[in-house]
Amino acid sequence: MGFSRPDVKAALKLGGPLVAVLVAALFFLSMAVDDKVDIQIDNANRSVERELTTLVQNARSQSSAFASTSFIGYSVGRYYGFASAFQQISPDPERAAAILRATYPPGDAPPSEIPAALTAYAAVHDRFHASFRDLLASTVFDDLYLIDRFGRVVYSLRKDAAFGADLAAARQRESALGTLFREVMGRLPQAQTPEQVMVLTQPLPLDQGHGMLLGRPVVRHGTVEGVVVFRVPIGKVQERLARLTQDGIGFALLDGAGNMVTSAPGGEQLKGWARQEARVLEDGGWRYVVLSDAAKLAGGLNFIRWLLLLAGFVAITLFMKAFREPAPAADAGGFVPVGPSAPLDVAPPVPVPAVPAERPESSPVPPPPAPATVAEEPEHHDHADEGDHAAALDADEGYRRCLVDVMTLALDYWQKAKRKGKIELAEESGLWRVYMDRSSLQTRTLDKYLLVETLPRNPRWRDVVRTAEYVLRHCGEPQGERETLSVALSRLKQHLKQAERV
Repeated sequence: MGFSRPDVKAALKLGGPLVAVLVAALFFLSMAVDDKVDIQIDNANRSVERELTTLVQNARSQSSAFASTSFIGYSVGRYYGFASAFQQISPDPERAAAILRATYPPGDAPPSEIPAALTAYAAVHDRFHASFRDLLASTVFDDLYLIDRFGRVVYSLRKDAAFGADLAAARQRESALGTLFREVMGRLPQAQTPEQVMVLTQPLPLDQGHGMLLGRPVVRHGTVEGVVVFRVPIGKVQERLARLTQDGIGFALLDGAGNMVTSAPGGEQLKGWARQEARVLEDGGWRYVVLSDAAKLAGGLNFIRWLLLLAGFVAITLFMKAFREPAPAADAGGFVPVGPSAPLDVAPPVPVPAVPAERPESSPVPPPPAPATVAEEPEHHDHADEGDHAAALDADEGYRRCLVDVMTLALDYWQKAKRKGKIELAEESGLWRVYMDRSSLQTRTLDKYLLVETLPRNPRWRDVVRTAEYVLRHCGEPQGERETLSVALSRLKQHLKQAERV
Protein backbone atom coordinates (compact mmCIF):
# COMPACT_ATOMS: atom_id res chain seq x y z
CA MET A 1 0.00 0.00 0.00
CA GLY A 2 1.49 3.34 -1.00
CA PHE A 3 1.20 6.77 0.45
CA SER A 4 -0.27 9.69 -1.45
CA ARG A 5 1.49 13.02 -1.53
CA PRO A 6 -0.88 14.53 1.09
CA ASP A 7 -0.19 11.51 3.32
CA VAL A 8 3.56 12.10 3.09
CA LYS A 9 3.17 15.78 3.88
CA ALA A 10 0.98 14.96 6.87
CA ALA A 11 3.50 12.39 8.10
CA LEU A 12 6.31 14.92 7.78
CA LYS A 13 4.27 17.57 9.54
CA LEU A 14 3.16 15.38 12.47
CA GLY A 15 5.98 12.80 12.66
CA GLY A 16 8.85 15.24 13.10
CA PRO A 17 7.52 17.00 16.22
CA LEU A 18 6.32 13.68 17.65
CA VAL A 19 9.77 12.12 17.33
CA ALA A 20 11.37 15.23 18.84
CA VAL A 21 8.99 15.11 21.81
CA LEU A 22 9.66 11.41 22.38
CA VAL A 23 13.43 11.90 22.23
CA ALA A 24 13.27 14.84 24.66
CA ALA A 25 11.03 12.90 27.06
CA LEU A 26 13.33 9.90 26.90
CA PHE A 27 16.37 12.10 27.58
CA PHE A 28 14.88 13.78 30.64
CA LEU A 29 13.46 10.53 31.95
CA SER A 30 16.87 8.86 31.64
CA MET A 31 18.39 11.72 33.61
CA ALA A 32 15.74 11.30 36.30
CA VAL A 33 16.40 7.55 36.48
CA ASP A 34 20.17 8.08 36.77
CA ASP A 35 19.73 10.71 39.48
CA LYS A 36 17.42 8.45 41.48
CA VAL A 37 19.88 5.54 41.27
CA ASP A 38 22.86 7.75 42.19
CA ILE A 39 21.09 9.19 45.24
CA GLN A 40 20.19 5.73 46.54
CA ILE A 41 23.76 4.48 46.03
CA ASP A 42 25.19 7.54 47.83
CA ASN A 43 22.84 6.93 50.75
CA ALA A 44 23.86 3.26 50.83
CA ASN A 45 27.56 4.19 50.94
CA ARG A 46 26.98 6.51 53.88
CA SER A 47 24.90 3.87 55.70
CA VAL A 48 27.43 1.05 55.38
CA GLU A 49 30.32 3.34 56.34
CA ARG A 50 28.46 4.47 59.45
CA GLU A 51 27.53 0.89 60.41
CA LEU A 52 31.04 -0.54 59.97
CA THR A 53 32.59 2.43 61.78
CA THR A 54 30.29 1.76 64.74
CA LEU A 55 31.38 -1.90 64.75
CA VAL A 56 35.08 -0.94 64.75
CA GLN A 57 34.58 1.64 67.50
CA ASN A 58 32.76 -0.93 69.64
CA ALA A 59 35.61 -3.40 69.13
CA ARG A 60 38.18 -0.75 70.07
CA SER A 61 36.41 0.36 73.25
CA GLN A 62 35.53 -3.17 74.41
CA SER A 63 39.03 -4.52 73.83
CA SER A 64 40.59 -1.52 75.58
CA ALA A 65 38.36 -1.98 78.62
CA PHE A 66 39.11 -5.71 78.91
CA ALA A 67 42.85 -5.51 78.21
CA SER A 68 43.38 -2.88 80.91
CA THR A 69 41.66 -4.85 83.70
CA SER A 70 43.66 -6.64 86.38
CA PHE A 71 41.59 -9.71 85.50
CA ILE A 72 43.38 -10.06 82.13
CA GLY A 73 46.72 -9.11 83.67
CA TYR A 74 46.52 -11.80 86.34
CA SER A 75 45.45 -14.48 83.86
CA VAL A 76 48.56 -14.17 81.67
CA GLY A 77 51.19 -13.14 84.27
CA ARG A 78 54.61 -14.73 84.08
CA TYR A 79 54.61 -15.74 87.76
CA TYR A 80 50.97 -16.70 87.94
CA GLY A 81 48.12 -17.44 85.60
CA PHE A 82 48.20 -19.34 82.30
CA ALA A 83 51.80 -18.48 81.34
CA SER A 84 53.25 -19.97 84.49
CA ALA A 85 50.91 -23.01 84.36
CA PHE A 86 51.77 -23.66 80.69
CA GLN A 87 55.46 -23.70 81.48
CA GLN A 88 54.91 -26.28 84.24
CA ILE A 89 53.37 -28.79 81.79
CA SER A 90 56.61 -29.46 79.94
CA PRO A 91 59.83 -27.57 79.10
CA ASP A 92 59.08 -28.36 75.43
CA PRO A 93 56.34 -25.96 74.19
CA GLU A 94 55.23 -28.35 71.42
CA ARG A 95 54.79 -31.24 73.87
CA ALA A 96 52.89 -28.99 76.29
CA ALA A 97 50.62 -27.88 73.41
CA ALA A 98 49.99 -31.50 72.36
CA ILE A 99 48.94 -32.45 75.92
CA LEU A 100 46.61 -29.43 76.13
CA ARG A 101 44.90 -30.12 72.79
CA ALA A 102 44.44 -33.77 73.70
CA THR A 103 42.79 -32.82 77.00
CA TYR A 104 40.70 -29.80 75.92
CA PRO A 105 38.59 -30.54 72.82
CA PRO A 106 37.74 -27.79 70.30
CA GLY A 107 34.74 -25.65 71.08
CA ASP A 108 33.36 -25.22 74.58
CA ALA A 109 33.06 -28.88 75.50
CA PRO A 110 34.27 -29.92 78.97
CA PRO A 111 37.77 -31.43 79.11
CA SER A 112 38.42 -35.13 79.26
CA GLU A 113 40.27 -36.75 82.18
CA ILE A 114 42.98 -34.32 83.26
CA PRO A 115 46.50 -35.81 83.55
CA ALA A 116 48.80 -34.99 86.46
CA ALA A 117 50.93 -32.70 84.29
CA LEU A 118 47.94 -30.38 83.80
CA THR A 119 46.97 -30.03 87.46
CA ALA A 120 48.24 -26.46 87.78
CA TYR A 121 46.92 -25.45 84.35
CA ALA A 122 43.49 -26.95 85.03
CA ALA A 123 43.22 -24.94 88.26
CA VAL A 124 43.92 -21.67 86.40
CA HIS A 125 41.56 -22.69 83.58
CA ASP A 126 38.71 -23.41 86.01
CA ARG A 127 39.31 -20.03 87.64
CA PHE A 128 39.16 -17.88 84.51
CA HIS A 129 37.42 -19.81 81.71
CA ALA A 130 33.78 -19.27 82.72
CA SER A 131 34.41 -15.57 83.32
CA PHE A 132 35.99 -15.14 79.90
CA ARG A 133 33.03 -16.90 78.27
CA ASP A 134 30.54 -14.61 80.02
CA LEU A 135 32.71 -11.59 79.22
CA LEU A 136 32.65 -12.22 75.46
CA ALA A 137 28.93 -13.01 75.38
CA SER A 138 28.01 -9.31 75.41
CA THR A 139 30.69 -8.16 72.94
CA VAL A 140 31.35 -8.25 69.20
CA PHE A 141 34.01 -10.96 69.76
CA ASP A 142 33.65 -14.74 69.72
CA ASP A 143 37.13 -15.86 70.87
CA LEU A 144 39.94 -14.71 73.11
CA TYR A 145 43.62 -15.68 72.87
CA LEU A 146 46.21 -15.08 75.58
CA ILE A 147 49.81 -15.04 74.32
CA ASP A 148 52.70 -14.85 76.78
CA ARG A 149 55.73 -12.67 76.15
CA PHE A 150 57.56 -15.59 74.49
CA GLY A 151 54.84 -15.99 71.83
CA ARG A 152 53.10 -19.07 73.21
CA VAL A 153 49.27 -19.20 72.91
CA VAL A 154 48.61 -20.29 76.48
CA TYR A 155 44.81 -19.93 76.34
CA SER A 156 41.97 -19.97 73.79
CA LEU A 157 38.29 -19.76 74.63
CA ARG A 158 37.18 -21.99 71.69
CA LYS A 159 40.34 -24.16 71.66
CA ASP A 160 40.83 -23.90 67.90
CA ALA A 161 43.96 -24.93 65.96
CA ALA A 162 45.96 -21.96 67.29
CA PHE A 163 45.58 -23.11 70.91
CA GLY A 164 48.97 -23.99 72.40
CA ALA A 165 50.89 -22.86 69.29
CA ASP A 166 54.43 -21.51 69.66
CA LEU A 167 54.36 -18.37 67.49
CA ALA A 168 58.16 -18.12 67.68
CA ALA A 169 58.50 -21.42 65.80
CA ALA A 170 59.25 -21.21 62.08
CA ARG A 171 55.99 -22.78 60.87
CA GLN A 172 53.85 -20.49 63.07
CA ARG A 173 55.63 -17.16 62.51
CA GLU A 174 53.72 -16.34 59.32
CA SER A 175 50.32 -17.42 60.63
CA ALA A 176 47.66 -14.79 61.32
CA LEU A 177 48.32 -14.85 65.06
CA GLY A 178 52.10 -14.92 64.59
CA THR A 179 52.08 -11.87 62.33
CA LEU A 180 49.76 -9.98 64.66
CA PHE A 181 51.88 -10.84 67.74
CA ARG A 182 55.08 -9.55 66.09
CA GLU A 183 53.36 -6.34 64.97
CA VAL A 184 52.03 -5.57 68.46
CA MET A 185 55.39 -6.24 70.08
CA GLY A 186 57.16 -4.23 67.37
CA ARG A 187 55.05 -1.13 68.02
CA LEU A 188 55.72 -1.05 71.76
CA PRO A 189 59.15 0.70 71.60
CA GLN A 190 57.68 3.59 69.55
CA ALA A 191 54.56 4.07 71.71
CA GLN A 192 54.50 6.66 74.48
CA THR A 193 52.33 4.35 76.56
CA PRO A 194 51.92 0.62 75.84
CA GLU A 195 48.16 0.81 76.47
CA GLN A 196 47.75 2.92 73.29
CA VAL A 197 49.04 0.14 71.02
CA MET A 198 46.29 -1.63 69.08
CA VAL A 199 46.41 -3.62 65.83
CA LEU A 200 43.24 -4.47 63.85
CA THR A 201 43.66 -6.79 60.86
CA GLN A 202 41.85 -7.04 57.55
CA PRO A 203 39.44 -10.00 57.07
CA LEU A 204 41.58 -13.15 57.25
CA PRO A 205 40.95 -16.88 56.66
CA LEU A 206 41.00 -18.36 60.15
CA ASP A 207 40.41 -21.84 61.53
CA GLN A 208 36.59 -21.52 61.52
CA GLY A 209 36.11 -19.26 58.50
CA HIS A 210 37.01 -15.64 57.93
CA GLY A 211 37.33 -13.12 60.72
CA MET A 212 39.29 -10.12 61.97
CA LEU A 213 41.84 -10.12 64.80
CA LEU A 214 42.38 -7.26 67.25
CA GLY A 215 45.51 -7.36 69.42
CA ARG A 216 46.57 -5.31 72.45
CA PRO A 217 49.47 -5.64 74.88
CA VAL A 218 48.73 -6.83 78.44
CA VAL A 219 50.46 -4.44 80.83
CA ARG A 220 50.73 -5.14 84.56
CA HIS A 221 52.49 -2.65 86.88
CA GLY A 222 54.25 -1.06 83.89
CA THR A 223 55.52 -4.40 82.55
CA VAL A 224 54.30 -6.04 79.35
CA GLU A 225 53.19 -9.52 80.35
CA GLY A 226 52.05 -10.60 76.88
CA VAL A 227 49.39 -9.94 74.24
CA VAL A 228 45.63 -10.48 74.29
CA VAL A 229 43.96 -11.06 70.92
CA PHE A 230 40.21 -10.82 70.31
CA ARG A 231 38.56 -12.36 67.25
CA VAL A 232 35.71 -10.58 65.43
CA PRO A 233 33.73 -13.23 63.52
CA ILE A 234 32.67 -12.45 59.98
CA GLY A 235 29.11 -13.23 61.09
CA LYS A 236 29.02 -9.98 63.07
CA VAL A 237 29.70 -8.03 59.89
CA GLN A 238 27.14 -10.15 58.02
CA GLU A 239 24.44 -9.27 60.56
CA ARG A 240 25.06 -5.55 60.19
CA LEU A 241 25.17 -5.68 56.39
CA ALA A 242 21.92 -7.66 56.33
CA ARG A 243 20.17 -4.91 58.31
CA LEU A 244 21.10 -2.37 55.62
CA THR A 245 19.96 -4.30 52.56
CA GLN A 246 16.97 -3.10 50.55
CA ASP A 247 15.42 -3.91 47.22
CA GLY A 248 18.16 -3.35 44.63
CA ILE A 249 20.94 -2.50 47.14
CA GLY A 250 23.50 -4.94 48.53
CA PHE A 251 26.82 -4.79 50.39
CA ALA A 252 30.02 -6.83 50.57
CA LEU A 253 33.15 -6.82 52.72
CA LEU A 254 36.44 -7.38 50.85
CA ASP A 255 39.72 -8.92 51.89
CA GLY A 256 43.13 -7.47 51.11
CA ALA A 257 43.04 -8.88 47.55
CA GLY A 258 39.63 -7.34 46.79
CA ASN A 259 37.67 -10.61 47.02
CA MET A 260 34.29 -10.71 48.75
CA VAL A 261 34.45 -12.53 52.09
CA THR A 262 30.83 -11.84 53.04
CA SER A 263 27.87 -10.16 51.38
CA ALA A 264 24.24 -9.32 51.93
CA PRO A 265 22.19 -10.58 50.22
CA GLY A 266 23.96 -13.83 49.37
CA GLY A 267 26.24 -14.35 46.39
CA GLU A 268 23.62 -16.11 44.25
CA GLN A 269 21.21 -13.19 44.52
CA LEU A 270 23.92 -10.70 43.54
CA LYS A 271 24.54 -12.17 40.08
CA GLY A 272 24.24 -9.47 37.45
CA TRP A 273 24.33 -6.60 39.95
CA ALA A 274 26.63 -3.65 39.27
CA ARG A 275 29.62 -3.36 41.59
CA GLN A 276 30.43 0.20 42.65
CA GLU A 277 33.90 1.51 43.42
CA ALA A 278 35.47 -0.12 46.48
CA ARG A 279 35.85 2.17 49.49
CA VAL A 280 38.17 2.03 52.49
CA LEU A 281 36.86 2.53 56.00
CA GLU A 282 38.75 5.43 57.54
CA ASP A 283 38.69 3.91 61.02
CA GLY A 284 40.01 0.36 60.73
CA GLY A 285 40.99 0.22 57.06
CA TRP A 286 38.40 -2.41 56.06
CA ARG A 287 37.39 -2.37 52.41
CA TYR A 288 33.74 -2.61 51.39
CA VAL A 289 31.66 -2.18 48.26
CA VAL A 290 28.05 -1.36 47.42
CA LEU A 291 26.30 -3.51 44.81
CA SER A 292 23.19 -2.34 42.98
CA ASP A 293 20.51 -3.47 40.56
CA ALA A 294 19.64 -0.36 38.52
CA ALA A 295 16.37 -1.84 37.23
CA LYS A 296 15.04 -2.41 40.75
CA LEU A 297 16.26 0.98 41.98
CA ALA A 298 14.57 2.81 39.10
CA GLY A 299 11.25 1.08 39.80
CA GLY A 300 8.34 2.31 37.65
CA LEU A 301 10.51 4.93 35.92
CA ASN A 302 12.45 2.18 34.20
CA PHE A 303 9.21 0.64 32.84
CA ILE A 304 8.13 4.03 31.50
CA ARG A 305 11.52 4.47 29.86
CA TRP A 306 11.17 1.18 28.00
CA LEU A 307 7.68 2.17 26.84
CA LEU A 308 9.06 5.46 25.49
CA LEU A 309 11.83 3.60 23.72
CA LEU A 310 9.30 1.30 22.08
CA ALA A 311 7.02 4.20 21.11
CA GLY A 312 9.99 6.15 19.74
CA PHE A 313 11.11 3.18 17.64
CA VAL A 314 7.63 2.72 16.19
CA ALA A 315 7.25 6.44 15.47
CA ILE A 316 10.63 6.66 13.74
CA THR A 317 9.90 3.55 11.67
CA LEU A 318 6.56 4.91 10.43
CA PHE A 319 8.05 8.34 9.83
CA MET A 320 10.92 6.99 7.72
CA LYS A 321 8.57 4.70 5.79
CA ALA A 322 6.27 7.61 4.91
CA PHE A 323 9.25 9.77 3.98
CA ARG A 324 10.84 7.21 1.66
CA GLU A 325 7.65 5.86 0.00
CA PRO A 326 7.25 7.38 -3.52
CA ALA A 327 3.90 9.09 -4.11
CA PRO A 328 1.73 7.55 -6.92
CA ALA A 329 0.62 9.62 -9.90
CA ALA A 330 -2.46 11.66 -9.11
CA ASP A 331 -5.50 11.31 -11.40
CA ALA A 332 -7.26 14.50 -10.42
CA GLY A 333 -9.89 15.69 -12.93
CA GLY A 334 -8.94 18.35 -15.47
CA PHE A 335 -5.29 17.37 -15.76
CA VAL A 336 -4.28 16.12 -19.21
CA PRO A 337 -0.86 14.48 -19.50
CA VAL A 338 1.35 15.66 -22.35
CA GLY A 339 4.05 13.62 -24.09
CA PRO A 340 4.47 9.97 -24.92
CA SER A 341 2.19 8.91 -22.09
CA ALA A 342 -0.69 11.12 -23.30
CA PRO A 343 -3.84 9.43 -24.68
CA LEU A 344 -4.00 9.16 -28.50
CA ASP A 345 -7.34 10.95 -28.82
CA VAL A 346 -6.18 14.04 -27.03
CA ALA A 347 -4.10 16.57 -28.89
CA PRO A 348 -1.50 18.51 -27.03
CA PRO A 349 -2.32 22.18 -26.51
CA VAL A 350 -0.91 24.53 -29.14
CA PRO A 351 0.67 27.66 -27.75
CA VAL A 352 -0.69 30.85 -29.36
CA PRO A 353 1.72 33.80 -29.48
CA ALA A 354 0.41 36.96 -27.92
CA VAL A 355 0.08 39.89 -30.39
CA PRO A 356 0.70 43.31 -28.84
CA ALA A 357 -1.95 45.95 -29.40
CA GLU A 358 -1.22 48.65 -31.94
CA ARG A 359 -0.35 52.10 -30.69
CA PRO A 360 -0.63 55.40 -32.52
CA GLU A 361 2.70 56.52 -33.93
CA SER A 362 2.43 59.87 -32.20
CA SER A 363 2.18 58.42 -28.71
CA PRO A 364 5.51 57.94 -27.08
CA VAL A 365 6.37 54.55 -25.84
CA PRO A 366 6.62 54.68 -22.07
CA PRO A 367 9.77 53.27 -20.59
CA PRO A 368 9.43 49.86 -19.00
CA PRO A 369 8.65 50.05 -15.33
CA ALA A 370 11.52 49.49 -13.00
CA PRO A 371 11.47 46.12 -11.20
CA ALA A 372 9.71 46.35 -7.91
CA THR A 373 11.89 45.91 -4.88
CA VAL A 374 10.64 44.56 -1.61
CA ALA A 375 11.69 46.78 1.25
CA GLU A 376 13.03 44.83 4.24
CA GLU A 377 11.42 45.55 7.58
CA PRO A 378 13.86 47.13 9.98
CA GLU A 379 14.59 45.08 13.06
CA HIS A 380 12.71 46.16 16.15
CA HIS A 381 15.22 45.68 18.91
CA ASP A 382 12.62 46.69 21.44
CA HIS A 383 10.77 43.39 20.75
CA ALA A 384 13.76 41.05 20.44
CA ASP A 385 13.41 37.57 21.82
CA GLU A 386 14.38 37.08 25.45
CA GLY A 387 16.91 34.42 24.38
CA ASP A 388 19.06 37.12 22.72
CA HIS A 389 19.19 39.01 26.01
CA ALA A 390 19.96 35.79 27.91
CA ALA A 391 22.85 34.88 25.61
CA ALA A 392 24.32 38.38 25.80
CA LEU A 393 23.92 38.43 29.59
CA ASP A 394 25.58 35.03 30.06
CA ALA A 395 28.58 36.27 28.11
CA ASP A 396 28.79 39.53 30.11
CA GLU A 397 31.88 39.42 32.35
CA GLY A 398 30.38 41.88 34.83
CA TYR A 399 27.26 39.78 35.24
CA ARG A 400 29.30 36.59 35.75
CA ARG A 401 31.53 38.26 38.33
CA CYS A 402 28.43 39.58 40.10
CA LEU A 403 27.11 35.98 40.36
CA VAL A 404 30.38 34.83 41.95
CA ASP A 405 30.40 37.83 44.33
CA VAL A 406 26.87 37.05 45.57
CA MET A 407 27.70 33.36 46.07
CA THR A 408 30.99 33.96 47.92
CA LEU A 409 29.49 36.71 50.11
CA ALA A 410 26.51 34.47 50.98
CA LEU A 411 28.84 31.61 51.96
CA ASP A 412 31.07 33.94 54.02
CA TYR A 413 28.03 35.43 55.82
CA TRP A 414 26.65 31.92 56.48
CA GLN A 415 29.96 30.71 57.94
CA LYS A 416 30.33 33.70 60.25
CA ALA A 417 26.71 33.84 61.39
CA LYS A 418 25.98 30.10 61.70
CA ARG A 419 29.47 28.70 62.31
CA LYS A 420 28.70 26.14 59.59
CA GLY A 421 30.28 25.30 56.24
CA LYS A 422 29.14 24.93 52.66
CA ILE A 423 28.08 21.28 53.21
CA GLU A 424 25.48 22.40 55.78
CA LEU A 425 24.41 25.32 53.54
CA ALA A 426 23.79 22.95 50.63
CA GLU A 427 21.91 20.38 52.72
CA GLU A 428 19.79 22.79 54.79
CA SER A 429 18.82 25.03 51.86
CA GLY A 430 18.15 22.07 49.56
CA LEU A 431 19.41 24.12 46.58
CA TRP A 432 22.68 22.28 45.88
CA ARG A 433 23.53 18.60 45.65
CA VAL A 434 25.93 17.02 48.12
CA TYR A 435 28.05 14.13 46.83
CA MET A 436 29.94 11.40 48.66
CA ASP A 437 33.48 11.42 47.22
CA ARG A 438 35.26 8.38 48.69
CA SER A 439 35.09 9.07 52.41
CA SER A 440 34.11 12.76 52.47
CA LEU A 441 31.15 14.92 51.43
CA GLN A 442 31.67 17.31 48.50
CA THR A 443 29.64 20.12 46.87
CA ARG A 444 31.02 19.98 43.34
CA THR A 445 28.28 22.08 41.71
CA LEU A 446 28.27 24.78 44.38
CA ASP A 447 32.09 25.02 44.20
CA LYS A 448 31.90 26.02 40.52
CA TYR A 449 30.03 29.20 41.51
CA LEU A 450 32.84 30.45 43.78
CA LEU A 451 35.25 31.35 40.95
CA VAL A 452 34.67 33.16 37.65
CA GLU A 453 37.00 30.69 35.92
CA THR A 454 34.87 27.66 36.93
CA LEU A 455 31.44 29.30 36.51
CA PRO A 456 29.29 27.30 34.02
CA ARG A 457 28.65 28.78 30.59
CA ASN A 458 24.93 29.14 31.32
CA PRO A 459 24.87 29.64 35.10
CA ARG A 460 21.81 28.78 37.21
CA TRP A 461 21.22 32.32 38.42
CA ARG A 462 17.96 31.39 40.18
CA ASP A 463 19.83 29.07 42.56
CA VAL A 464 22.32 31.83 43.34
CA VAL A 465 19.52 34.33 44.10
CA ARG A 466 17.64 31.77 46.22
CA THR A 467 20.82 30.91 48.13
CA ALA A 468 21.46 34.56 49.00
CA GLU A 469 17.83 35.07 50.02
CA TYR A 470 17.93 31.90 52.14
CA VAL A 471 21.05 33.10 53.97
CA LEU A 472 19.50 36.55 54.55
CA ARG A 473 16.36 34.92 55.98
CA HIS A 474 18.18 32.60 58.37
CA CYS A 475 21.17 34.68 59.47
CA GLY A 476 21.23 37.72 61.75
CA GLU A 477 24.51 39.11 62.95
CA PRO A 478 26.99 40.45 61.85
CA GLN A 479 25.29 43.37 60.14
CA GLY A 480 28.32 44.37 58.05
CA GLU A 481 28.35 41.12 56.08
CA ARG A 482 24.55 41.22 55.80
CA GLU A 483 24.62 44.72 54.26
CA THR A 484 27.41 43.74 51.84
CA LEU A 485 25.46 40.68 50.67
CA SER A 486 22.24 42.71 50.24
CA VAL A 487 24.04 45.28 48.06
CA ALA A 488 25.60 42.54 45.89
CA LEU A 489 22.23 40.80 45.52
CA SER A 490 20.57 44.07 44.44
CA ARG A 491 23.31 44.58 41.85
CA LEU A 492 22.72 41.06 40.49
CA LYS A 493 18.96 41.62 40.26
CA GLN A 494 19.61 44.84 38.35
CA HIS A 495 21.60 42.83 35.78
CA LEU A 496 18.74 40.37 35.51
CA LYS A 497 16.09 43.11 35.10
CA GLN A 498 18.07 44.59 32.22
CA ALA A 499 17.94 41.19 30.53
CA GLU A 500 14.20 40.83 31.29
CA ARG A 501 14.79 37.72 33.40
CA VAL A 502 13.07 38.92 36.53
